[in-house]
This record gives sequence, C-alpha cells and structure tokens, in this order.
Amino acid sequence: MKKLIHISAVLLFCTSQVFSQTGGSGTLANPYYGTVSTNTDWYPDSFIGGTIYVLNLTITSGATLSIRPGPYYGGTVKILSGYSLTIQSGCSVIINPGTGLTADEIYNSGTLVLESASNEMAAASLIHDIYDDNGGAGVVQIRHFLRGGQTPGGDYRWHYIASPIPNITVSTYNTQNLAQYIESLVTGSDNSIGWVAYDGYQYSTRTTLGNTFNTLTVGKGYNYYSSADAIVTYTGQINVGSRNSPVTCGTGYPDYQGYNLIGNPYAACLDWDVNWNLATPAFVNNAIYFTLNGAVASYVSGIGSEGGTGTIPPLQGFFVKTNPGAVSVPLRPGARVHNVEQLRYKKKSTAGNSATDTISFVRLKMRGSNDSTDLVVRFNKNATNAFDAKYDAYEFSKTSGDINIWTTFAGTDYSINGLPFPETGIEVPVGINLKLNGTFRLLLSEMKKLENYSILLKDSYTNQLINLRNGEYAEFTSSPGSITDRYVLVINKSATAVADISSSGRSFAIYSSPGKIINIRMVSDIPVTDKGTLTVYDMTGRKLYQQKNVDWHGPNDTKMVNMDARTSGLVLVEVLTGNIKVVEKVLLH
Repeated sequence: MKKLIHISAVLLFCTSQVFSQTGGSGTLANPYYGTVSTNTDWYPDSFIGGTIYVLNLTITSGATLSIRPGPYYGGTVKILSGYSLTIQSGCSVIINPGTGLTADEIYNSGTLVLESASNEMAAASLIHDIYDDNGGAGVVQIRHFLRGGQTPGGDYRWHYIASPIPNITVSTYNTQNLAQYIESLVTGSDNSIGWVAYDGYQYSTRTTLGNTFNTLTVGKGYNYYSSADAIVTYTGQINVGSRNSPVTCGTGYPDYQGYNLIGNPYAACLDWDVNWNLATPAFVNNAIYFTLNGAVASYVSGIGSEGGTGTIPPLQGFFVKTNPGAVSVPLRPGARVHNVEQLRYKKKSTAGNSATDTISFVRLKMRGSNDSTDLVVRFNKNATNAFDAKYDAYEFSKTSGDINIWTTFAGTDYSINGLPFPETGIEVPVGINLKLNGTFRLLLSEMKKLENYSILLKDSYTNQLINLRNGEYAEFTSSPGSITDRYVLVINKSATAVADISSSGRSFAIYSSPGKIINIRMVSDIPVTDKGTLTVYDMTGRKLYQQKNVDWHGPNDTKMVNMDARTSGLVLVEVLTGNIKVVEKVLLH
C-alpha cells in the first residue's frame, strides 16, 4: 500500500594491516605499487593527511583489497595521475563507508563494491575518469542502505535518492513507494500535487495518471519509502560525464512552483559551490533542499540549516528552486570531491552546523527531548529585505519532521534568511511547528562576526526579553500544533558593550513600580567601600540614565530612579559598585 509523502552501520574495525607484495610505504614521497595477492585491509586514516598514495596497483590471485575506516572514520586512497588500478578476474576491491578512492583509470575484470553504512552515517566515495570492464567481465556494485518505517512523530521516512548508474530499473527497489516529482503538475497553492509514483499513482489526489517510469535517469532525483530497512544494490557502470538535469517552472504561484528534484549523478560528493561556479544555471536559485531524518535541510552560499552542507553526497537527490525561463541545471565532474565527514545527508554532520569565516550570522536552535532543529539569519551588505537568490533559502516545508522552526520576513518564510546589516535593530518573527507533546528550548547555538550586536528573543506571551547572547534561553511546553505569534528574534546594534555584560550574583533586587519608577534594593550584606554607578540602557544599548557616586548603606537600602514618562517597554539596568556588577531586565509600563 502506498504511503502519503511527507517532505523527509555499526562499523567493526579490524586492527591488522596487510600490504601483500607491494613496494613503497604509501606516502606521497614513497607510494605503494605492485600487486595485492592476499586479502588485505588498508586504513588510510592512519596515514599522514588521511591518504594512502599509490602508483600502478593490481589485485590478483583471488585477493580482496578492502579500504576501511579506522578509529578516526575517514581517509582516501589516491592512485596518482598517470597510473591505474587493475582488478583481475575473481578478485575484488571493496570501498567501505566513510572512505574514498581516486583513480584516473580502472581496469576491472573482477568486482568493485561501494558500501554504505547500516546506520546511515556514510557511503563509499569513488572518483575516476576511465573505466574498462574487459567486455563486460567486470562488475560494479553500489550498495545503498535506506532506513524504513516512521519517525517518533509518525512521519514516514522518505529518502531523496539518485542513481549514478544508468538504467536502474524500478524492480531494483523493494517497495511500491518510489516516486518522482513533476513540477509542471503544480498549478496552484499545493505543491504536494507534484508527487507521482512510478506507476502513475498521484499521492495527493489518490488517482492514477499517465506519468509512469520504469528506469531511473542519472541526474534526476527520486523519493523512496519502505516500511522496513532495506539495502538497494545498483549494478552497472558508474557515470563520470557531465549531465544537464532538465527543470521547469510554472507561473502564477511562485511560492509553490519551480521546485525540481534533481540528483547527484556521481559516486562521490558534488561540491555545489564549485559546480555553481563551473556552470552557473540560468534562472535557478543558489539554495538546495533535501531530507534529513524526516525533516528538510537546506544550504546556500556557504551556510546550511538542519545539518545541510554544500557537498551533496553520492546517491542523494535534492531540490532546487527555479524561476520562469529555467531549462536545466548543469552537473559537472570537475565538482566531484571526497568528503568523508559528510558522505550522507542522513547524518547530522558538524560540517552542516558551521559556516565560512566570512559570514555574519545567528543560528537559533530548538531542542526537544529526542530531536533538535535550527534556522539561520545571516547578514550581508549586498542582501536585501526581499528574497535574494544568492543568500536566502525558503522554508521548504513547515510540517516536515517532528519539530520545525523558521523565520518570516516581509511575508516570506525562510530556513536561511539573508538580510542587510541593521543600522539600529531588526525584529524577525520565528515560527514553530510541533508534531509531539513536550518541553522545548530555544537557544543561540552559534554566532559569528556580530560582535557589536545584541541577540535577544522576545516572548510575546510573557513579555520577557531573553538575552540569547548571554546564554539565556526560552523554554516552553506545548502540545502538537503551530506557534507563529509568540517568539521574535531581536538583533540590535549596540552603542555600548552592554550585550556582553553578565550578572555576578543576586546582590541587588531590581524591579519597577507604577509611574515609570525603577527600584534597586540591596539584598545582601556585602562589603562595599567604593561609590557605585547606576545606568539604564534601552535594548539597543543606548544610555537612558546614569547616576554616579552612589552610596550604599547595607541590606534593604533602596534607590529609586524616575524614568522619563515617554520611556516604556524593556530596559536594562546595570549596577556597578566595588567589585559587584549586576544587570537585570525591567519592564516599564
């Protein structure tokens, strides 16, 4: 029975290393060469730079060469330019998950296997240019582990997939739920109507159309679901050439039309930024979108949300957003890379939770008991308040995954929101969607190149203003549903360093009373020998009031500050005396 689509290995390390009948030491200065005639394991991550260098290499006498990840989980074998790998009949080379092989030329009369991990952490990676299978004698297999079933919130675990081997048939898969996305079917405000199964079954209408397919096209993405875990085996010659993946874009509903599911056509990662520079497609936005743990991750121009990176793993499908006039997206072999840190989008790589050092941004994270998600607000002098194809990524689906957050600005929802630097301050509403009951926490998980800005979260339900930069967070309990009117991310340019001030104890109680009066009461018997200073700032860091040379006379000594009647909302009150510093937020009515 078909399931409605929702936008969505334990490794045992052998310690022995055997390099049979090979010369050299595997370093760049002294590469391996010769023959492997007994079963041999190579662990490239134990070599300098995580790379084993090789000249001509032949696998012979029924032997198997296994390239394995060691304790550092990674590494590649590089056959130097001008040399080749030969796999004789009855012999094999196995590239294990988390490792890679680079070879200009491969001559295969035996078996070449690329594995993927049963915990979805990684897949094998292969970069090569010339392949000769000795008239069909050689076999290449790519084994693709795909997790089945549902998430804790009840989402079906769909996977965007792609085959780097031409003419893989539908019968290769163990499920009725193998679908393509047909952008041209979207003619209104429901983009789910584009999902159509291989037999023409349209998921949103539950009717059968004529849009069927029997084989997978290299460079195109597909969506896969199974009720149980599965290993899909692709057999055939791996594509190494350029591909132009066709795309379309309807008109009339720009928020829903223009999404095209394409796929990595190679057995290695595709560096999206390098590919973009090699062959920039016309009328196509920079951002890419893909499933990760049932949710949708995104990436654009150096930064990702929800674990997204710009290295598109092998066997991975991904969405691009086009505009009217788009024809195709070029995919070029010159953009192939090994990225053993992020060989599957199913893994939340730390690489996806970072950015290049030139990007100014804030990452807001929401955590539940079993899951987390995030959004990004980035700043660039060339960005605008409207959608920027170079800096923005849409919120592809608010309902994907068990928990989801996004920002809304000028009527558009974003997973990555690129904005110009605010001259004074800016407020960005945060949207939340939950499929589970629970207690959730909003916090600042990362910030770069915003030293002169305060990062605050306004809670419209409680009138609290939470200083995220100081390590504070918002915590709330909720049942399933959407929350779009509660939290606002407030980013202000600070006139002082007030955003970096932190409290050092509860030596003073600071509170307001009617009439715009701020009360500062000493609550502990502390030794105070120096005269103090009282300062009040607004939330942008602008100084509203200051009194110097304040004397304190022990517990319950109270000072009152009469603020201007025009002052309202939240202010920051700073008390400095001796070695005591206290900062509190006070709401003036």
